[in-house]
Amino acid sequence: MGFDFLSKEKAFEALFPKLIKSYAMEALLESKGNGSQPEKSKAEAFLQDAAECAEKKYESVGKGWDFRYEGKTVVGSALAVDDKVVHMAFFRVSESDRTGEMASTRQRRRFRL
Repeated sequence: MGFDFLSKEKAFEALFPKLIKSYAMEALLESKGNGSQPEKSKAEAFLQDAAECAEKKYESVGKGWDFRYEGKTVVGSALAVDDKVVHMAFFRVSESDRTGEMASTRQRRRFRL
């Protein structure tokens, strides 16, 4: 589960097909594993978890500010320029995602088409 926000219409138009494909693939892979369907309550809980993340602010390499967010089960980032968010993304993470361990060959193979 996750979300992306893009403030510029042209950037959104360019990235939308890739974002939809990526989220659709994740949903298909997730539903194969447990047979469950997305629920509104799960989405609301995810957004609440994202809102409760701790925030760290860094000067961006380019323009603006780079924000990093971390919670128990959610991580995110945002780029803001002139006090306006340009891009923001949040994702649910597992414990292995947090430790930076590389997925096994078997796990990586599952993500191929």
